[in-house]
Order: sequence, then structure tokens, then C-alpha cells
Amino acid sequence: MTRGSTLSGRVNPLQSAIRALFVLIAAIAGFLIFAASAAFALFIAAGLLILGIVVFAVFWLRAKILGKPLIPTPKMYGFQSFGETFEANSPNAEVDRKSTKPSPVIDMHETPDGWSVDTE
Repeated sequence: MTRGSTLSGRVNPLQSAIRALFVLIAAIAGFLIFAASAAFALFIAAGLLILGIVVFAVFWLRAKILGKPLIPTPKMYGFQSFGETFEANSPNAEVDRKSTKPSPVIDMHETPDGWSVDTE
């Protein structure tokens, strides 16, 4: 099988020309399909970009009209600062700070009827 390219006989110049023409037409058609799909993808990307700009503009105008920030600043709470913040914002915070009376000690124990809470 040393001459696999010429199984159908001798190489015909007309057959080579038709094969080359067919390859050229297929390459041009493939390029046109690629260009059409690229243009379609470009239109989709441009549309998404325009939609994103419009949505951003609407939220930006809403933030400017209402006077609220576009992106609110997050509040970070740790285990230590949460209790301090909670106590500082409670309505009785001033009363609790001024009172010197200690709070009652709650003792909870199980009875035959259920749990019971006693204060000293």
C-alpha cells in the first residue's frame, strides 16, 4: 500500500481542481458561519452591557433621590462587641448604668412536677 492516494486510478487534474474548489467553498462557508455566530455573540454581549448600564443608572438615581448609599456599609460584630452594642442600644441602658443594686440570682432546679425557678 505504498500508493494509497491513487486507489481510484491516476490523479486527474479535473478531479484535483474540483476537490480544491470544494475545499475553498467549504472554507468560505465555514468562515461566514463563524463570522455570523461571532456577530451574534457580539450583539448579545453588547445588549447585556447596555442592560447592565441601565440597571446601574436606575439604582444610582434611586440612591441619589432617596439619599441612601448605593452600597450600604456592612456592620461587623464580634463576640465581645455584640454584647456592648446590644446593651448600649437598649432603652434601659441609662437606668441600668446608674443603678447600684445587683441583679437577682436565678436558681433553676428540676422538681417532680417539672422545672422550677427560685430567686434569692
